[in-house]
Amino acid sequence: MTIISAAYGLPDARAGIARDFAIVVEGNRIVATGDRAAMLAAYPAAEAEHFDGMLMTPAFVNSHDHGRGLGTASLGIADDILEAWLLTLRTQPAIDPYLAAAYDGARLLRSGVTLTTHSHNPRDWRRMGAEAEATLRGYRDSGIRVAFHPPIVDQNNLTYEDQVDFVERLPADLVQVGRGMLASMPLSPADYFELCDALYAAHHDAVNHTVHIQASPAGGQWCSDDLTMACVAWAKSHDTRVQMHMLETRYQRDYARRTFGKSFIRHLDDIGALGLWLTLAHMVWVDLDDLGLLAERGVCIAHNPSSNLRLRSGIAPIAEMAQAGITLGIGLDGHALDDDQDYLRELRMAYTLSALRAAEIGDRATGLSLPDTLHIGTLGGSHVTLGLFTTPSLGKLAPQYLADVVLLDVSKPPQAWLMEQGKAQHTIVHSATRNQVKRVMANGEWVIIQGRSVRVDEAALLTEIAGNIQIARSRTDQTELRAAERIAASIHSHLTTRA
Repeated sequence: MTIISAAYGLPDARAGIARDFAIVVEGNRIVATGDRAAMLAAYPAAEAEHFDGMLMTPAFVNSHDHGRGLGTASLGIADDILEAWLLTLRTQPAIDPYLAAAYDGARLLRSGVTLTTHSHNPRDWRRMGAEAEATLRGYRDSGIRVAFHPPIVDQNNLTYEDQVDFVERLPADLVQVGRGMLASMPLSPADYFELCDALYAAHHDAVNHTVHIQASPAGGQWCSDDLTMACVAWAKSHDTRVQMHMLETRYQRDYARRTFGKSFIRHLDDIGALGLWLTLAHMVWVDLDDLGLLAERGVCIAHNPSSNLRLRSGIAPIAEMAQAGITLGIGLDGHALDDDQDYLRELRMAYTLSALRAAEIGDRATGLSLPDTLHIGTLGGSHVTLGLFTTPSLGKLAPQYLADVVLLDVSKPPQAWLMEQGKAQHTIVHSATRNQVKRVMANGEWVIIQGRSVRVDEAALLTEIAGNIQIARSRTDQTELRAAERIAASIHSHLTTRA
């Protein structure tokens, strides 16, 4: 049993600041919280650690990500509209999945994140089981929790609707390459659910939430209705969740209207896909009239502000979602503005963009408040990622909650002045960065001390990743890379011209 105390505490994102705040940790759970002196008196045999000049908060939750290890810009891949950009990902050198997860886990922990979501991008669909095992081992070794989603698709893997015609209209030297891409539907539903069953049996942890295995029909436009509903059925039968990309681009919104004669959300409701089990990522182009339906069905949304900007998707109506009563989380998507996985900066991005959208709409609309922004990054994010009824779990510093804690250095002006005024939420959302994260506890264990991982050697991992990249590039067929880049440019032209 340990008493951990700090100069300031923010036990709940929407609470007031507490001075000389303490938590009592036994194993991996918080058993008591309160004034430091009171906790020392109540638990005289406990070890005690005090951190002066620090703010103690609940750890953050990264509600949608891909765990690539390095950002795509770091690998020389330029941002573009999503549909073209996805194809250029074929040109990135493959990084060993263990190294990517261990390095990404350490970076996220240094940003105060103790639970991340991993929507897997297979290096080789035929080896996704082995990749999943290596990825989960990497996250485990770094000390971070993970909700892991193996993906599946069964349609529209190049563009939407008129794929064959699109391929046949490519330049002659690209037609055969395009045909090969169309022919490669990577995994059968039977093989996919066999993989999900195996991962669930081996790793799913519904008690301490170190690993959740969830289903991921990659996106409404990439999955048939039958496949989407099979994923829903699997998740419901295993008491877990479904996470899928949805309405990330205007082209996906337009595809739904042409295909179903209605919005994507109304179509998903018609087939029975909407429910408490579902998290939708992005949702930039959702019809505002559908927000009430999403709230009524208990669907959660993972908001990805930086990624939505970088991939030219737009600004999601996050304030309207919150006002509709939808449970929200924030995800880095492996595509933060600076490719640095700084979750605190992503909170600031979400807050600022919500205010910008509100100003554009007018009519007394308001953006997210500071406490609400922080709530979305903590307790709200835990619900989006683990489920509304996985309680008590993460997102608060309260008895029975898991001991996931962040200590931020707020000892220097002007943040020190703000803390003296009781402005904890203001300090975190307006100015904090990962550089101020000095200690992080995950599952009752200090995994970050003095801003560095105590579990893995980040520098050594990065050196190994660099070696991976060098080997991968030496083995890569440059002709294939150039073909992929040219087809991506054709997709860009095809979609934007049609729009």
